[in-house]
Amino acid sequence: MESNFNFLVSVVIPCYNDYKYIHEAINSINNQTHKNVEIIIVDDGSDTITQNVLKEIKQENITIVYQENSGPSAARNTGIKNAKGDYILTLDADDYFDADFISKALNVLSIYNKVGLVSCWIKVFTEKGIIEKFKPEGGDLKILILGNGASAGSVLFRKQCWADAKGYDENMRKGYEDWEFNISVVKAGWEIVILEEYLFNYRKKIQSRNSQADKLHKYELWKYIYTKHKDLWNTYHELMIDNLFSQMEVLELSSHNLRKTTDYKLGKIILMPLRFIKNLLF
Repeated sequence: MESNFNFLVSVVIPCYNDYKYIHEAINSINNQTHKNVEIIIVDDGSDTITQNVLKEIKQENITIVYQENSGPSAARNTGIKNAKGDYILTLDADDYFDADFISKALNVLSIYNKVGLVSCWIKVFTEKGIIEKFKPEGGDLKILILGNGASAGSVLFRKQCWADAKGYDENMRKGYEDWEFNISVVKAGWEIVILEEYLFNYRKKIQSRNSQADKLHKYELWKYIYTKHKDLWNTYHELMIDNLFSQMEVLELSSHNLRKTTDYKLGKIILMPLRFIKNLLF
């Protein structure tokens, strides 16, 4: 078997106004124990200060691609299209990996041909340090259909896996594109493995896109994902309905003002026919 140290890993880093953190992300890749890497930074229409910082980066293994602001999915797809390696590592510009993630993830991919994507346990941090730790549950469809139980978006996968999943969905500019991608990966016949080690460091910012997705667009994004993958309804309809009811119960127990939000109203609209269906079926 070919040594995984011979594999070229293409690291794709979408960057949007993250001039404060981009060097930390780059350093975490250059400090990996696996050294055969190229780094592709995709500037997604950043502000002038970020572009100036990027222009100062002069490293032989780094390519910088500039595009108009098109969202993280488009930025990742652009980077992957420019990648020379058969293995892709996605990394957001404000996060970073521990030094041995690539080596350990490649080891899994080199042993198990059916595994297409490798993630790991996650440390969530702020300027004050680590505030929580998260253990993704895995890549089974039964888990994925209820939420992104496989990753926080920064993962290592085969380039063929990305092609089979038809890339990242560029319509999903408000968040959860990594969740939809993981569903597509598993539906395409690939398996997802979670390394049971805390090797990924996720920066939690007040205005992060994921936190905004949870607060403002959660049910809109759920509806999009469920509609796109409506074939899963036949297999997991009861599980999906129960999960939606559980989420709405949480909302109903929260503040009265939340009931006035557009997202809450959309959730109620989505669930109206499901309440009727559940009464009939269950």
